[in-house]
Amino acid sequence: MPEVVDKVQAVLADALAEQGFDLWDVKYEKQDSDMVLRVLVDRLDGDINMDDLVMLTEFISNHVDAIQPDPFPEAYLLDVSSPGAERELKRDRDYNWALNKTIAVALKTPIDHANELSGSLIDKTATELTLEVVGKKGKRTQVTVPMDQIKQTHLSIDQDRILTSDADFEWALEKFVRVSTYRKIDGQKEFVGELVGYTPEALTIEDEDEQQVTIQRDIIAKASHTNTF
Repeated sequence: MPEVVDKVQAVLADALAEQGFDLWDVKYEKQDSDMVLRVLVDRLDGDINMDDLVMLTEFISNHVDAIQPDPFPEAYLLDVSSPGAERELKRDRDYNWALNKTIAVALKTPIDHANELSGSLIDKTATELTLEVVGKKGKRTQVTVPMDQIKQTHLSIDQDRILTSDADFEWALEKFVRVSTYRKIDGQKEFVGELVGYTPEALTIEDEDEQQVTIQRDIIAKASHTNTF
């Protein structure tokens, strides 16, 4: 019910800001047989913690209970929590906060046969987003996405999978990888690119210039699949 959400946001936004917190989102929704008022709060500076959430639950409950007339058509459960690591982005200030961070964008209409894009948020205007995405061989390109073609946008966690076994390298074939070595190869100790081959003895990586390098596995300090550049 939008009118409930609007009234809760109106009474909480400034009150939370005065306490050093940001009202990230308010949701009023059915969960099983109950109605739940979900209030997502973050710190304006630093990271929110469990003690904050315990304190804020009473603070928010008191402010919501004071709304007159009562906007709630039935009893509800109050859930106060952090927006989380994969928080949804809705407001202009959410997008400004997410600049240069990795986000995931679900699309109404596929772009290049993809229903979702993931990349670094470069820019946001009233009508479009600009992402830097990684294609084959680690090549970076910018993609513009019209706002009216976006279903949902949320922050994306960069999860680097460490690669050690043959099964890991089989999974990582044709994916973007980062490899650091104990000793230099042609003056380098770190390599990024597409994993194009592996054997029990060596890996072969192709960079964005389509140059291949073979790295002996016994000199690898760390190998990982990554979306972090």
